[in-house]
Amino acid sequence: MPKLNEAVAETTAKCSSDEETAAAASSATLAQTAEYSHTHSHSHSRMSSTAPKENMQHGLSTKVALSRLHEEIEKVLLQHEREHDAESCYCKFRAAFMNQYDSPLGWLSIGTTLVTSGALLITGMCWPAICLLAILLLDLCVVIRESNLRRTEIYRKTRHALSELRLAEQHLSDNWHVSNYPHLSNPMSPCVSLQWTYRDGHIVNLPWALLVRGDCIVLRPGHVSPGPCHELQSRRHFSTGEIYGASSAQLGEPPVKPTARAPIPDLVCCLESTPYLDNLRLCLQNSLNRPPTIYNQQRYLLVTKYIQQWGFITALIITLFAGLLRLHGYGLATDEKHNWRHVLIASPAAAVIPLLPLVFPLLWIYMNLWGVARLQCFLKTPQAILEKKTSKSFEDLDMDTPAYDYDSISLLRSNVLRIWTQLWKGDSELLPRSANLVQVLGSISALCCVDKKGILSWPNPTAEKVFFLHNTEEEPQDDGSQLSMSTESDNVNQENQERGIVAEVLDLTHDQHCPFRLEFDDHEWKAHIKSLKPLGLAILLNTCSPLTHEHYAQFCGHVSAVAMLDKDLVPVTNRYAMFESSTKSLLHGRCLCELAKQIGFTNHATDRFALEGQLASYRHLQPDVVRRDIRFARQLQLSTKVKVPFPHSLSVVMRENPGGYLSLFTQGTADIILDCCDDFWDGKDLRPLSPQDRKRALDFYQRSALTSYCTAFAYRPLRHGIHGALSGPLHSNGQIAYLELPPESKLRMQHVDKSHCDFEGGHHVKLSHSISTDSLLFSESKDEDCNDVEGCFEMQCHQVFIGMVTMQYQAQNDIVHLVERLERACIRFVHFSKENELRSRVFSEKMGLESGWNCHISLLSEPEPEKEREREKVPTSSKAKETESATGNCKSTTNADTVAIHPSSVQVTCDAVDAARTATPTDKPTDLVGDPEDGPKLSYLLAPPNNLESSKTLSCSAPGAISNPDEFKPPKIGDSQENDELDSSKDSDENAALALESEPNPERHKQRHSLDSAMDENCRSLSTLTESTDQSAPINFDMSNRAKLPRGIENIRPHLEQVDNVPLQVSLFTDCSAEATRQMLDIMQSYGEIVVCLGSSASNDNANIFLQADCSIAVEPLYPQVCQDVDAYTEANIIHNKLNFQRQSRKTATKADESFVSEQLLECGANGSGARAMQSPAHTVSPIYLSRLLNSLPCSIAICRDDPLSLVAIIELSRRFSLGLWNCIQFWACCAGSISILNVLCACLSLPPLITPLLGIYLMCIPVPLIGISLAHIDLDPKIMSRATSKKQTEYDSSAFAFVMWCYGCKFLVPVIAMLLAYWMFMTQSISVTEPTAITDLESANYANFYQCLHIVRCCALFAILLHFALVSITFVHRDHALWQRNPFRNHIWAFTCLGLLLLHGFICSLQMLLDESLQEYLLQLWLPILVLFSSSLLSLFISELAKFQENKVNTRYQRRARLDFGTKLGMNSPF
Repeated sequence: MPKLNEAVAETTAKCSSDEETAAAASSATLAQTAEYSHTHSHSHSRMSSTAPKENMQHGLSTKVALSRLHEEIEKVLLQHEREHDAESCYCKFRAAFMNQYDSPLGWLSIGTTLVTSGALLITGMCWPAICLLAILLLDLCVVIRESNLRRTEIYRKTRHALSELRLAEQHLSDNWHVSNYPHLSNPMSPCVSLQWTYRDGHIVNLPWALLVRGDCIVLRPGHVSPGPCHELQSRRHFSTGEIYGASSAQLGEPPVKPTARAPIPDLVCCLESTPYLDNLRLCLQNSLNRPPTIYNQQRYLLVTKYIQQWGFITALIITLFAGLLRLHGYGLATDEKHNWRHVLIASPAAAVIPLLPLVFPLLWIYMNLWGVARLQCFLKTPQAILEKKTSKSFEDLDMDTPAYDYDSISLLRSNVLRIWTQLWKGDSELLPRSANLVQVLGSISALCCVDKKGILSWPNPTAEKVFFLHNTEEEPQDDGSQLSMSTESDNVNQENQERGIVAEVLDLTHDQHCPFRLEFDDHEWKAHIKSLKPLGLAILLNTCSPLTHEHYAQFCGHVSAVAMLDKDLVPVTNRYAMFESSTKSLLHGRCLCELAKQIGFTNHATDRFALEGQLASYRHLQPDVVRRDIRFARQLQLSTKVKVPFPHSLSVVMRENPGGYLSLFTQGTADIILDCCDDFWDGKDLRPLSPQDRKRALDFYQRSALTSYCTAFAYRPLRHGIHGALSGPLHSNGQIAYLELPPESKLRMQHVDKSHCDFEGGHHVKLSHSISTDSLLFSESKDEDCNDVEGCFEMQCHQVFIGMVTMQYQAQNDIVHLVERLERACIRFVHFSKENELRSRVFSEKMGLESGWNCHISLLSEPEPEKEREREKVPTSSKAKETESATGNCKSTTNADTVAIHPSSVQVTCDAVDAARTATPTDKPTDLVGDPEDGPKLSYLLAPPNNLESSKTLSCSAPGAISNPDEFKPPKIGDSQENDELDSSKDSDENAALALESEPNPERHKQRHSLDSAMDENCRSLSTLTESTDQSAPINFDMSNRAKLPRGIENIRPHLEQVDNVPLQVSLFTDCSAEATRQMLDIMQSYGEIVVCLGSSASNDNANIFLQADCSIAVEPLYPQVCQDVDAYTEANIIHNKLNFQRQSRKTATKADESFVSEQLLECGANGSGARAMQSPAHTVSPIYLSRLLNSLPCSIAICRDDPLSLVAIIELSRRFSLGLWNCIQFWACCAGSISILNVLCACLSLPPLITPLLGIYLMCIPVPLIGISLAHIDLDPKIMSRATSKKQTEYDSSAFAFVMWCYGCKFLVPVIAMLLAYWMFMTQSISVTEPTAITDLESANYANFYQCLHIVRCCALFAILLHFALVSITFVHRDHALWQRNPFRNHIWAFTCLGLLLLHGFICSLQMLLDESLQEYLLQLWLPILVLFSSSLLSLFISELAKFQENKVNTRYQRRARLDFGTKLGMNSPF
């Protein structure tokens, strides 16, 4: 690298001198430019392919870099692990019970269990006390262990990532090639963070997460520094997020004539720290700060608060009060001895034991793990994907057609059990403890996507409209073609109407299943094939030529850095976020190969053309022209200012063989292209480009560029070629220069040397310049190749306008279906767009999001008034200041905190900026005032147009720059003074200053100033008279959001508190930065929304957003391609490298190993079965995979975009399990409450507890949990995905509490009353069963009879209460269906569980009766209580079914209300 470093130093030394000399003469500038650009411009491309030996010492090897990354990550991880290990046992014990929502066991529950155990020991009931203590000890061990696993879960996931890094470093990275990294010329995407980096002597496009300290990176112009770094030679320092660009002193002022500019060189910098460590620390510190799930909150509210707190206290107080009454003789008469220990201790203990936690913490923890295991098994089980017929690729699939046959899916319980065991041991792949994916997906109310390109849309934009000018003079009036731009105004030139020139727009439809395939909508599009052929050829030779990709990428970097200095392109404050998105959108992916193929070109159509040179040009935008000419964008009433695309063009000189004919093909922004054109191709012949035709094209461009990417194409034959620095890298020995044009084209043509023009003329020259075919074919003498600025500039003039193509990002088909299915499930799909309102809204409509009132909110903050006033302090005249203030609303948003608006994606308020500023380069010397020989003397003066067509010498790219030939008259010299007085303030002071610099004569300056003023006034006066082609643009409706919604993230919360809740119901947020998105997610969560975040795993900005959401899903986006024939990256050479290494590492593979390998191959779809798992296992370790692994640490799921993951399927699975889990908890709580109430009522009736403490412990630990677990199984129900999820209810609500008590009280009221009634009947008949023989034995006989009957009733009560619970549980099997509508025995687990429990306890009860002969004589006397005890179970079933019917009616009403609320977005400022 010594040579490269010397070149860098040499470049830096020459930079300032070249800039100072640039203004002297263009030839001198070009010579110095050649030296200036010799260093980095193409050295990186040579090094990436050849890797000379001197470059091997520059940068790190892959092994060293991966080892260093492993060491630094492990160092940070060890620091956090040591901090955790250093905590005392008390702190860990306290942390397990401190958070009431995370722990199912609270301090109060532990205390009540200990108190109850002590009370039982006092009464002599040792076995119940021992059981309670043993269960409590088990609960403590499990809860503390789970808490520790939860707190260290992110550490274990990081350890897994480290093991993958180590494996790649030691064994797998040797086979990595340059092709395994993204292509160097790939278009940039805001969803992908890449950095050119030296690895193994090559420059690779390295994922951001793999950068390490000491890496040598190539910092390109306009790009953001990934971390603190310094340049190797000059030691220039860059901080994190700093943009590398040139200063205004280096670039100088915008030139008054075409000037060569050297490209800003690439810098080789050394990273001073590892950028990923900041995100890693963020994940390790905040992984436990997620909001509690709705089920954890409801579990706390129901179990902990209502049952274990309120229920325990209530039962204890009532039983103690009843016991005190009994001790004082106020109780009912019974035969039980009133022992104070039994009355005041045993009886209350029996009443509160069912309310203790017992096995509930174990039940809650392990059932949740079982749900996660089912989901993980579902993700890894291969499913057969429905085949998609290619013949129907352009047809929409049925919305009800699933991507999987879910009815045939069966999750093997052995696999689920294996995964559950891994989770129990601490597996952290899905973050089951810190971000319970099943609970979150089961209650999700909003799916928020924070990235677009490659996830929601295809990675590359595709052609959507083709525009060209067409002559319909000889065609019938109605030919079936789409004359969508034929609308003319009343003032249109009659001559032009007679010619029949119309603007033709052909629409194209994108294939839903292919990233590039297109079709014309119009079946008769081939009628325009002659107009489309030149466009297709220009696409293949310029846009999609592989020879132009590298030069275009470098040119875009230079333009991005230059645009950074333009206040109308980049905000003044905090330009980082705005400009990062700006640079990424400039390289928006310009592949149009498919359009050329549709037109009819083959892959070999360009074989006979050879590239001779590339000419890149650009020009600045002037703020006064922006404020003056942009009217259309202001009429949209947008809340954010839209930036203009930077005017630029790239021309290629092609030589056709045989023959050697030279041609120039140009593509670029339409403003600069139209300025270069005199004629247009109408399909048959060249025709002059009239002002009306130019106006049509500019209207189409300005409107289309608001919402899409618009590229114009032009062509001209050449007499001579091009060489030198301006010709690009091909024939310039690596010396490159770009052509910077003056901001105002009115000032340009005066500097064109007539010797370079292909014609001679005066005032009567022909309107349109044309080159004779004979002069091209039979000219014996050819001019020398151009190598100076004037010649290269003239080469771009006098071109033939071919047409324009608009490109748009298309929503992927599965996303459209996902949005509709989520809406059916009352789940709001929210898109956080980094783009402005116009682009975001157009794309949201493609996804199917609503676009009516209250449809979107901009999170871009309003600029501060002081900064806005400072920005408005520009040296203009007083009237110009008034004009600025009138248009202040259009520029008020340039001071954004963090905005992502794409400059290449045209920004709304500045489209015509290009306009006035980009006057046509087709201005001719014949238009100059005076005789031809006087031209050089009067070259700074422009004559007034003689007619409408000659007004093309003005700034025809401005919306209002078309003059009316009937009203415009050349101003006389005498009138110029009046015009100067009236209109001079409307002209730019900069133009006047330039005129003064060019010519010191004040009279000439005055004359020039008055002429410009008159022309500007005329342009403005006619801007409202010329009707624009409304039908041409994709914007034929009101794009503004006129409802008074808040703007700026800081205004969202006040609006929700004071106005309405519309911001929570909006599906589109625009102008989103990473921090604004995170704050909006926080606001949504604070208002009860359950948020799942979907984002790119290749972006370095998403870590904080992933941590904020309830749970997150990281998606590896589809990478944009520089061309559809060039892969973004390939992994063919390393496919399944990890799996193959594992197989080779086992010298003697056992059968178990082979079965495991075959299972893994099946999961990843590598066995040819056609079935793929939703989340394929990682068997290919590549740079992309490691980046995804590191960036997705805070995410529960990390997948690739082409993995067949169905969000609807996993949401449906999670909803079913979550409903089943809550069904189980509700049944458990009802059983616990009913047993406790039964014992409390027994105490009130002065009866001993019917359910003894040991019996209560047994019931609540074995039979009731078993029935509850069986109820967790929910059958497939199509209605489950049309149900609205409930909001979080974390506080006491009297109406909801009353409804729950009434609904569930009715279900369990009959068992309690029946048991109590039978119990009373047993006790009242016990005295008359046997009569004593002696009076002295009366007391002892009554005592014996009492406890004999008590023993009988308790034996029967255990079986009877289980029978009641089993019959009542029938209503819990199918909660939404009546007993006669759906058979409960379809739940086989529940049926076998209940049947087994009843048979077992019935057998035990019968066995006790039969074996004890003393009990048999009582049975005949007690048949009526026994009949009441068991027959009332049928009444329990009937009452429970009635209660469920009423509950379903209330739930149906609630669902209708919830769906209505979901679909209503009307706030107080809505129109209705």
